Amino acid sequence: MIIDASREPRLQLDDGEPFAIERCEVERDVEHSTLTHIVRDGAPVSLPTGARVTLWAGPNVVFVGKAVAPDRVLDLLSTESDDELSGTETI
Repeated sequence: MIIDASREPRLQLDDGEPFAIERCEVERDVEHSTLTHIVRDGAPVSLPTGARVTLWAGPNVVFVGKAVAPDRVLDLLSTESDDELSGTETI
């Protein structure tokens, strides 16, 4: 699924402030989902490996995952178990 500017996408890294992006792709299958092809200001976005990444489309969260490479985010269900999450977070 391609998420373009018409959906007002924003990316949030860890607890940082969400920032606008131009587009990205979310690929979903039975085993896992990935977020890729993130573009901001016409250039690919490089993510810090291990960062928690949240994708917003307008007011809604549409994807939450962990950066497993500078250009790839794997969904939290595939990367974490409940006992590895901090505080009151649950999957």
